[in-house]
Amino acid sequence: MSIQVRIFLGCIQTKEVKMHLNQSAKWKEAILLGQTGLMENSWQEKDYIGLYIPSLTTYAQLKEKEQEVKSQLQVYCPKINLDKHSVYIFSQLFIN
Repeated sequence: MSIQVRIFLGCIQTKEVKMHLNQSAKWKEAILLGQTGLMENSWQEKDYIGLYIPSLTTYAQLKEKEQEVKSQLQVYCPKINLDKHSVYIFSQLFIN
């Protein structure tokens, strides 16, 4: 049995975000090609979109990753003001 801890950084997929992603041709194409750069994740009964980050990350690197998530999401949802959307960070434990 192996245990792995991963840290996820991302935004909650609100109804607005989901609607814009579902309407985005760029998002649909990126999903088909497996090249979104972002991934969807569920945690505590909420859906998030973001990415996994290295466990050993400085505050400056964390802020860079936050901006990266928002920048990538803005590509797929250009009409959303992402400054109104908070970025969350949480750890997940995986047991194989």
